Amino acid sequence: MAETAIHPPVQRRVRWLALGVASLAGALGVAGLGFWLVGGSVRSVEGGEAASRWAGLGAAAGGWASRLSYDLLFFLRGPRALPEGRIVYLDEASAARLGQSGETWDRSIHARLVRRLTRDGARAVVFDVVFMKAAADPAEDADLAAAMAENGQVFLGAALELDLGVQAWQARTLPPPPVLRRAAAGWGLIAFRPIDADFGVRRLSTGLPQIPSATWRAAVRLGAPLPANEEDRAAERWLEYYGPADSFPSVSYDRALSEDELPPGFFRDQIVVVGGRSTIGTLLLGKDDFRTPYGLFGRSFAKGPEVHLTTLLNLLHGDWLRRLEPRWELALVLGWGLLLGGGLPWLRPTGAVGVALLAVAGWAVAALLLHDRERLWLAWIVPGAMQPLVALGWAVGARYFVEERRRRRLHEAFGRYLSPQMAARIADADVDLSPGGRVVSATVMFTDLENYSAICEQLDQPQRIARLLNTYFTRTIGHLLESDGTVIKYMGDAVQAVWGAPLPDPDQARKAVHAAWRLHLASRAECEGYSLRTRIGLHRGEVLAGNLGSAERFDFAVIGTPVNLASRFEGLNKYLGTDILLSESIRSELGGEFFTRPLGRFRVAGSQTVQTLHELLGPAEGAPEPAWIGRFARALEDFQRGDFGAAALGFREVERQRPGGDRPAQFFLERIAALQASGRSADWSGVVEFAHK
Repeated sequence: MAETAIHPPVQRRVRWLALGVASLAGALGVAGLGFWLVGGSVRSVEGGEAASRWAGLGAAAGGWASRLSYDLLFFLRGPRALPEGRIVYLDEASAARLGQSGETWDRSIHARLVRRLTRDGARAVVFDVVFMKAAADPAEDADLAAAMAENGQVFLGAALELDLGVQAWQARTLPPPPVLRRAAAGWGLIAFRPIDADFGVRRLSTGLPQIPSATWRAAVRLGAPLPANEEDRAAERWLEYYGPADSFPSVSYDRALSEDELPPGFFRDQIVVVGGRSTIGTLLLGKDDFRTPYGLFGRSFAKGPEVHLTTLLNLLHGDWLRRLEPRWELALVLGWGLLLGGGLPWLRPTGAVGVALLAVAGWAVAALLLHDRERLWLAWIVPGAMQPLVALGWAVGARYFVEERRRRRLHEAFGRYLSPQMAARIADADVDLSPGGRVVSATVMFTDLENYSAICEQLDQPQRIARLLNTYFTRTIGHLLESDGTVIKYMGDAVQAVWGAPLPDPDQARKAVHAAWRLHLASRAECEGYSLRTRIGLHRGEVLAGNLGSAERFDFAVIGTPVNLASRFEGLNKYLGTDILLSESIRSELGGEFFTRPLGRFRVAGSQTVQTLHELLGPAEGAPEPAWIGRFARALEDFQRGDFGAAALGFREVERQRPGGDRPAQFFLERIAALQASGRSADWSGVVEFAHK
C-alpha cells in the first residue's frame, strides 16, 4: 500500500486532544446539570422564589427529580411490616345506617365509639375530625367529653380559617370547643403542611411554629423521645410509608360501634385514627386524598387518616427519613458529574453503556441501603440516572465524532486497496495506525506480466504503456478485491496482495485461489492489441503485518519468509511454463474444489527449506480428474526416486495426451537430460534447486 498519507503521531495527538476537549466539556456540563437540578430541588422544597426563569425551570425539574427519587425508593423496596394501627372511617354507608346527614354528626355517637375503644383497650385515639364549635345540644359535648376523660388518650384536631388573600399558614387556628379541649389528652393541627405539586404528602408535618400537629401531641404523650423546643420540632423530616394505600386494617364507623362484628381485641393496644373516607366529616380543606410513593405508576391514593396514622407511627418509632444536607448533595453531584462526564468520553460506546448501566444500578442499590439502614435519602435520580444518561449521550456523540473522523481516514487510506466491504470493516475495527505490526497467518500472492519488458519496448510510448497497465489493472485487480484481498503494492506490472491481514480470515486460502483463477481468466483479454499473460505465486504462512516506515510516512506491508517464497514461486512459473503455482499449505485447504497437479519439491534461491509446489489447473465443478494428471504424478514420483528412464517415458506420454504439449513435462525432460549429462544422477535427492531468481 504505497505512500499511505497518514501521520500517526499527529493523528494520535489530534485524537487525544479531541477526546480531552470532549471530556472537559462533558465533565463541566454533567456537573453543572447536577448542580442545577439539585439546587432546584432544594429550592422547590424550601418554597423560595425563583430568581429567574432558568432558576424556576431548575426548581420545577429538580422538584420532579426529588419526588421521583423519594417515590422510587418505596416502589423498589416494597411494603414493610406494619406497626400497630387501626383506622375507623366515617363513610356514607355508615352515615346512612346511623341516621346521620351533613357534615356534623351527633357527638353522642362519637362518645359511643370512644367508650367502645376504651373497653377494647385501644392505646390511643386520634380524631381526624374537626369540632370547630360547640354542639347545638350541650349534652352531646358533655357526653363526648366524659367519654374522652374516661379514656385519657384521645387527641383532637384543630382547623385553619382560610381567607382569600391570606397565606394558609398565617391563617387563624380554629381549636375545638373548651369543653372538649379540657377533656382531651391533647389537640393540634390536622392539616398537612405542605402538600407537593402532585398532591402527595412526603414531608412529615409537625404543625405550625406556634401550634404543633395533633400527631406530634399524641406522639409526645405516648412517650416518643421528641424535642421539646420549637426549632427542633420544625426540623425537616420525611415520611416513611409502610405500604401502599389501604395497608392499615380499617373498618366502617358503624361496624366499629358493634362489638359483635369485629374479632375480640381488634383494637387492643392499637393506635386508632378516626376520620372521613369521603367528603363527610372533612375539615373543610378540600380534597382528602393523597398520592403515596407506592402509587408511582398507578392511581393509588391514601385517605387523610392513613397519612395521619403513618405520621404518628413515624414519630412514635423514630422511623422518619432525613434528607442529605444540601451542601453534601451538591458536592456529591458536582464530583460525580466531573468524574462521569469527564471519564465516559474516553471509553468505547459499549464500555460507556456498561459503565452507565452499572452507575444506575449502583446508585439504586446505594439509595436503598441508605434508606433502610441510615434512614437517609437524597435526590439520587440526578446522579443515578439523569447524569449518567446525559454523560452517556455526550460520550457516545463525542466518541462518534472522533471515531467517525478516524474511520473516514482509515477508509480513505485503505479504500483504494481494498473492496468497499473490507475497507468498511477495517474502518470499524480497532486498527492501530502506529508503525509496527503483529504476527498473523496470511496468504500472500505475487503476480507478474509475462514479457512486460518486451511489450514496453514495442509500445515505446509512456502514455500507451500507462493505458495498458491501467486497463490491465482495472480488469484484474477487481477480482482480488471481490475476494476480500488487500492490495499491498503495485510494482510496475507486478502486484502483491494478501489475505488474512489486516483482518483475520479463516477462509483466506480458498478466497486467494478463487481470486487467482479469476485473475488468470481475465488476463487473457487483449489490452492495447497485446494478449497479456499473468503469472501468479501463492503461499501461506506466518508473517509480520503492519505499518512499516518512519513515524511521518509509512506503508502497510507484510514481511517474512512466506512473502519471499510467494515471490519466488511466481518467478518459477517462467521456468516451469505454468500460470499459477501453489504451495502445499494452500493446496491442502482446497479439498476437491479445484484440479491441481504436483510439480515436485523445490529449493528456491535464498531459501534453505524445501517446498512442495502444485499447479492450479482450474475448478473441478464435479468433472472427473483428467487421466494425464495421474500419469504426470507417477512420472514425477519416478523422477524424484531417480528412475529417470521411467520418468522420461511418463513425461513424454503426458505431452502426447495434452494437445499442444505440456510445458512442465518439457521442463522435467530437460532437467533429466541435464542431470544425466552432468553425471549428478548418482547423488540425486529428488529436490530441484534454483540458484537464481
